[in-house]
Amino acid sequence: MVENTIHEPLLALEHIIALLLILNSAASLLIFAQFGMRPLEKKLRALHKDTVSQWDGPGWRIFTYAIKLSVPATFWGKKGEYKMFLDPFLLHQIASRRDKFLARWLMASALLFVVYSVIYVEFL
Repeated sequence: MVENTIHEPLLALEHIIALLLILNSAASLLIFAQFGMRPLEKKLRALHKDTVSQWDGPGWRIFTYAIKLSVPATFWGKKGEYKMFLDPFLLHQIASRRDKFLARWLMASALLFVVYSVIYVEFL
């Protein structure tokens, strides 16, 4: 009996791309949490404005800080009217360029990973 099977390589190009995207997303998450979020929380505690760490673990806080830094503060409303967990105007004021870059890297890598995952599952 002749077997007609096609043997795909173990590490095909789409698998390598997915692995690189996973590693990039994980690295950006850990680097932003350590070098972007922690200094910002220390600055907020010094100003007595840290309300986020009282109710949540670090997982959601990482993305809360990253989302607030990735988009302009005016996206969240007018200055002085924002009453939710973290004031984006204050956060933009105390954040450095490096913090904003790390936040954008995290959000872009997470978004790219999710988009690639959907495309991979649906079309590949």
